[in-house]
Amino acid sequence: MVGALAVKCTNVGKTRFCGEARGHQAFCDVVPEMGGEDSAMLPPESLLASLGNCLGMVIALTCMNKGIPYEGMEVNVTAELVEDGKRVDNFRAEVTMPEPLDERQRKIVESALALCKVGHTLAHGAKVEEVIL
Repeated sequence: MVGALAVKCTNVGKTRFCGEARGHQAFCDVVPEMGGEDSAMLPPESLLASLGNCLGMVIALTCMNKGIPYEGMEVNVTAELVEDGKRVDNFRAEVTMPEPLDERQRKIVESALALCKVGHTLAHGAKVEEVIL
């Protein structure tokens, strides 16, 4: 996919938002202590999920093409809140494959990590423009 991506985020409840793209939906909310209802992931948790899902999908696609077992794989992502909780940093993604990998398979799976757009964006930073209309 080359070009632009677009997601529309709409307030659908007190502090609940729904992001929509290509007919799919993803929700975020905040905890009651922040005024929300805790009905969905926090936005930073959604960011971690995006990284984990992206890594998992590129590994799955690579394994599918190379005949390496991957079904049941898990990707656990952690990160630290820094700058008094204003920013997320120091991401760590741990991939657990359903079966042990031999050296050849491990190299193939590791090479798939380079295909994750979310990981590349986080590793190299991104320009963000915020406009109030």
